[in-house]
Amino acid sequence: MIKRFFLKLFYRITHKTPSDFDMVSYWKTKDFVEAKLTTKDGATLMVMEGEKYPMWGFPRGHLLVPQSHTNYTIGNEELNARLKQYGPFSVLKHEIKQVFNVCWDKLERHVPKEQIIKEGKVQLHEAFKLVELLKYDLVPSHKMCPAVREIHRAWTTIGTYLEMRDVLCLLLQEDDGYRYRVQWMAIWIPWIRWNPAKILDYGLKMVERAEVIGDMKRKIKLLRRILSLAMEDPRIKSLFLRFFKEVSWKKVRITEQDRYHMRGKYFKVDCDVIEY
Repeated sequence: MIKRFFLKLFYRITHKTPSDFDMVSYWKTKDFVEAKLTTKDGATLMVMEGEKYPMWGFPRGHLLVPQSHTNYTIGNEELNARLKQYGPFSVLKHEIKQVFNVCWDKLERHVPKEQIIKEGKVQLHEAFKLVELLKYDLVPSHKMCPAVREIHRAWTTIGTYLEMRDVLCLLLQEDDGYRYRVQWMAIWIPWIRWNPAKILDYGLKMVERAEVIGDMKRKIKLLRRILSLAMEDPRIKSLFLRFFKEVSWKKVRITEQDRYHMRGKYFKVDCDVIEY
């Protein structure tokens, strides 16, 4: 935090603007760029032509679109219908968001919180069944990017709700938009961590501020409210506290390499040190 204060002061004195920072640039002149797949400490990353920094992970579009040679089925007719139109990863993300939307609606209708949490758990469990369709596509933990690998290690150490661990790591590994936001949120975790639940809410609040598009601001607001509700369940809160304390957040925190690529998205990634 002290470093951030002096950086912000220095950038203000030198009139630094967002456009002065290095950022991924291939999209300015072309639709795609050649990339070489390689590994670092076991994790896969792409070295893209003409870019200053490599990027963790690699595109796996087949998870987002239905495959003509694959007949995905699950014990739910409504989900089976969606799986014919979209890939299992797309359907999984949609189902999780729908659970959150339903919980918000119930809160607005003043349904008892205990009931909302209980029914939400059941609905999430149903959504998580989609992971079974992706079990052969899950990246082994030793090949995950460093931030996701640390989250996987911490959750494995806790040793419970491993299905949720797999879903979270899948989302973060395959969608850099989610991953960068979690990594960016980690910079707001203070040295003294008396109340992890409040720290989580504050981090999400800062993410909401940094969002540029209104729809994303609403999504983060939805996430904040539902996670705040979840923290009222003693079992969920206990699990979160154990997880929070186990994670080495320094390993999760966003790096300059990640910022370089995140600057190409609609997000004020440097608002922690400069004014937008």
